[in-house]
Amino acid sequence: MGILNLTPDSFSGDGLFGSSSESVNMPDSKLLKEDLNRAYKNFHNQEISIVDVGAESTKPSVKHIDLEEELSRANLYLENLNVGIINNYLHSIDTYKYQVVKRYIKFNLQLKSNVFRIVNDVSGGEDRRMIDLIINHNLGIILSHRHPDSKFIHEKFHYEDPVEEVKLHLSKQVQNLLDRGVQKDSIAIDPALGFGKDKEVSYRILDNIEQLSFGYPIVVGFSKKKFSLAFRMDSLQLTEFAFSKGVSVVRLHIS
Repeated sequence: MGILNLTPDSFSGDGLFGSSSESVNMPDSKLLKEDLNRAYKNFHNQEISIVDVGAESTKPSVKHIDLEEELSRANLYLENLNVGIINNYLHSIDTYKYQVVKRYIKFNLQLKSNVFRIVNDVSGGEDRRMIDLIINHNLGIILSHRHPDSKFIHEKFHYEDPVEEVKLHLSKQVQNLLDRGVQKDSIAIDPALGFGKDKEVSYRILDNIEQLSFGYPIVVGFSKKKFSLAFRMDSLQLTEFAFSKGVSVVRLHIS
C-alpha cells in the first residue's frame, strides 16, 4: 500500500500541496497533475497495488483541519486525476469524516467504477454514519486500534502485554462493527503502530505481529516511524519481515 498525502504538513515531508484556504498556496493545476502522474508512476515502479489517499495529517501535535478544508483538498485531487491511471489501483480513503467518504463515493458513481472502495478510519470506527456508508455502499474498512480510554489518537497508555491487550481491544472493536451489520470479509485490522504507543510498545507489537491474528487481514504502517529503526533493517527487509509474520498489507511512503 502506497501513501498519497494531500497535505502540506505530512510528518514525512511528502505532502503534495499546501492549504487550499490560502490562495498563495493554491497548487497550479498543471503542476498538480504532473505531481500526481509522477506519484502514480512511482507506485507502478514499486509494484504498489493499493493507494491510500489522505488529506489530513495525523502526525503528533498537528492542528486538525475542518471539514471544508479536507473536502477542498480531496476535490483538488479528484479534479486533477488521470482516470486512465487510477483504474489500475485499489484505493483506500484515509479519513474519519463520513462526509469525505461521501465525496469519494460520488466520484465512484460519476466514474461508474469502484476505484475508492476502502475506508482507512484512524478513529477506530466510532461514527455510526461512517459505518452506515460502509454497509450501504459495500466498502471495506481498515479498523485502527484505539485504546478504549483514549480521547485522541496520540494519547499514550501503559501496556503490560502490548500484543494481547491490543488484540483484545481490536477484537471488541471488530465485534462492534459486526453487531452494527458490517460483513466480516469487509474488515481488516491495523494495530496503529506509533499511535498512542511509545517506541518500545510499537516495536514489541511488530516483532510479534503474528500473535495479533484472529481471522482478519492485518495492515501495518511503520514507514518513516522512529521505532522501526530498532529493527536495523531497511524498508524492503522490514516489509519482507512483516509479510513473513503473516501481515497482509504494509503501508509505505513511496518517494
